[in-house]
Amino acid sequence: MSGKLGDILIAQGVIDEEKLIAALSDQRAFGGKLGRTLVDLGYVNEEQLMRALAEQLGLETVDLDNMTIADEALSCLPVDACERYGVFPVRVDNEEKVLWVATAEPDRQTLQEVASISQYTIEPVLSSMSSIDRAVRRYYFGERSGKKQRLGEPLTAIPADDEAPLRRVAGDGPPKAPRTSPRPRGEETASGPHPALEDDVPEAVVEPDPHVIGTIAPESGPDAIHELKNLIIRLEKTMNAQSRAFRALVDLLQQKGVVRRGELGQRTSKK
Repeated sequence: MSGKLGDILIAQGVIDEEKLIAALSDQRAFGGKLGRTLVDLGYVNEEQLMRALAEQLGLETVDLDNMTIADEALSCLPVDACERYGVFPVRVDNEEKVLWVATAEPDRQTLQEVASISQYTIEPVLSSMSSIDRAVRRYYFGERSGKKQRLGEPLTAIPADDEAPLRRVAGDGPPKAPRTSPRPRGEETASGPHPALEDDVPEAVVEPDPHVIGTIAPESGPDAIHELKNLIIRLEKTMNAQSRAFRALVDLLQQKGVVRRGELGQRTSKK
């Protein structure tokens, strides 16, 4: 099923239009994806978001807490890239140059960047935000974390090279060589508000289009460009840390009743 994430969550009875308005307002004020904003506001949990995204995009889900990741997959992506883009390498086919990457917020433009950094064709799969964070800390920093409750009915492992690969969004069968079709336009652009609430909702980021999330081939470019991208990753890592600190402050104010959920975003959008 295709459609906007907010519409799917409303149809599933997870949120109502009032909560969607508040989330879209916060999204405009703080940036980021609608799914993460809804989770941060406490309107949906990760399991509900995963179900909605799986329905929207037709992607498989994986349970990183119950998987063992090979070193050859980890070596395909630096930790800075994982933290910046919110992704985690799951499995690699070096012969076909295909890398399966777990993401909680599928986005064509983001995955194109990951493909360019890794120089592998990317096959996205879904995993929760928290499980990706735990996997990064466990495999890149050596931290130990407890086993978490599974979400829905995810896959428990990625098959080995001699087994059948994950079902691809574009169709079943083994991974193919990188495609040479032009890169579709990125989804992180400004768009109009929720169609049913046009007078009340500010502009917000467009949800991923299910027709353009699939196999992502890397773009070739000079080494200097790759070096520049690495510098940008480090800069954004610092900025993201500051953003998380600000979000934590807002959450504290909300918990103490100083501001209501979504109120700060609504006030910001009016200025």
